[in-house]
Amino acid sequence: MIRLSSLMPKAFLMGIVELVDIIGPEKTDQWIMSIGKKLGEREGPGVEGARENSINYMPICPFANELIEFMEMNGERPPQFMDIIRHTNKLRKESDVGWEFPAISNIFCIFHHSYRKHRAEMAGNKMLHLGCISPLTKTIVYNDKAIEKAGMSRDDVDKVLEKSVCVFKIDSSTE
Repeated sequence: MIRLSSLMPKAFLMGIVELVDIIGPEKTDQWIMSIGKKLGEREGPGVEGARENSINYMPICPFANELIEFMEMNGERPPQFMDIIRHTNKLRKESDVGWEFPAISNIFCIFHHSYRKHRAEMAGNKMLHLGCISPLTKTIVYNDKAIEKAGMSRDDVDKVLEKSVCVFKIDSSTE
């Protein structure tokens, strides 16, 4: 049985599955990003999470419980999630500005990145998503283009990931 308090996040995840089946991973990816951006606009400028100099990180995944419960409810990760993740990873890999894309360990990373990126931009910054850890598999995922743009290494990101689940670099340059 789904608790009423978690009905909306699960509906959002089920909506992602349904949309991939109806309109494909590309359009669904755009839909997820637009929701993150619109919610970021409503929240306003800023950056949440812990900060050390220009490094920003989230000590816990704000969506881990919902994602884990959704996977348990379905018995597996829906292949539609992986379709979107593969699509976004391909775009990042082929892009000349791949640092603008998220590192993706789960489907919520796309939404969360869009939300955080837009709020940072409204505050006059750029947000580079350097890496994250999957709350499901504990797999570490990197955005090597963002790491390079930040002037860091995977080892630098790993040090922050020891106390967090996702790592960002706040870039306040005007380029």
